[in-house]
Amino acid sequence: MQRPLTAAELRHWAEQYARTDTELADTGAGTAHVIFRVGGERFAVPLADLDEVAQVEVGIGLDHASPLVLGLVNIRGEIVPMLDTAAALGTRASHRLGPQNRSLVIRDTRDRRTALPVDQVESIEPLAPEAFEARGGDDTAALIRRVGIGEHAGGALTLLDVGGLRRAGADACF
Repeated sequence: MQRPLTAAELRHWAEQYARTDTELADTGAGTAHVIFRVGGERFAVPLADLDEVAQVEVGIGLDHASPLVLGLVNIRGEIVPMLDTAAALGTRASHRLGPQNRSLVIRDTRDRRTALPVDQVESIEPLAPEAFEARGGDDTAALIRRVGIGEHAGGALTLLDVGGLRRAGADACF
């Protein structure tokens, strides 16, 4: 059973995240990335490209929207479109909202936000660009592109570019 965090717990976790960000920035080992899972695959996206990581448990489906659009969700009073992360990445996974899942929230150039549900956020870690082998051939107009592949923590890790989503926002899907 989940319970709301107390004020002391919220302060504790805010300090932990702030310290992690500072420590990552000071390592010189690379840029901070959020490492997450969708289906059976692991991905990384630069932390600077995200507005936040949110917990979203329920939403409203939009039957007549693009297959890339799962629906609308409420993130602290703001109605945000939620895209199908697996479909955008071309993976075979079905998403279900729940308390263990998280959503990566990206703000576009017009200050609108879009949520991308993921199965699990593993960590925030510094990753050096040279640790990834460049991957070409993806559609440069795609909202989310696979731009590199590397090995991290004993497994494959795909580096993502969400620049298309940051430029176009979810408007490109409607």
